[in-house]
Amino acid sequence: MRTFVLTRLSEPAFTGKKFTPQKGFKADEYLKGSFSVFKSGDDYEVVIEFDTWATDLIRGRKWHASQQFIELPDGCSRLTMRLNNIEEMERWVLSWGVHARAVRPKARAERIRKVAVELVGRYEEGKQ
Repeated sequence: MRTFVLTRLSEPAFTGKKFTPQKGFKADEYLKGSFSVFKSGDDYEVVIEFDTWATDLIRGRKWHASQQFIELPDGCSRLTMRLNNIEEMERWVLSWGVHARAVRPKARAERIRKVAVELVGRYEEGKQ
């Protein structure tokens, strides 16, 4: 099985060949544990906490079939999911900037912390 990003195709050409999907293939089932399209055979409990600003934006949205969304007493929230791959989750958490914090898995939270330190270094005065 291969996954392609259609927007990355360049100069497509009609070949006359036809694609026949595997019998019984269901994309929803195939991507069940994926956050988007990355897939692996692993199993991770992903926990992300959001501040009040982000909570207002994510409330009521279905981010993943396995998600559990909990609003915390202080107006913040916690989103928990079961994923088979966490590469996409890292970029997603970083896209929220200071409004999200990865809690689990610990190794991925540490990776995001290291990325944040590197970002600070890139924006230090005198390096622009």
